Amino acid sequence: ADKRGSPLVVIQGGDEKANAQVQVKDLRLGAQLAANIESREEYASQRLAQITVPEADLVATVQKMLVQ
Repeated sequence: ADKRGSPLVVIQGGDEKANAQVQVKDLRLGAQLAANIESREEYASQRLAQITVPEADLVATVQKMLVQ
């Protein structure tokens, strides 16, 4: 997704599916935040550009994130 220039990515693993949730990652924000973080571990532990939302809120969440 990064290489293709996607602004967001939506992920639904087994745990999310079981709970009717999805993860939405803002790749643009993640890239900005990563510039100030020294290690991948630190960035991954903070999950600053990632949120989990109910499946029913997916479209509204993506729309909101795209206009930010």
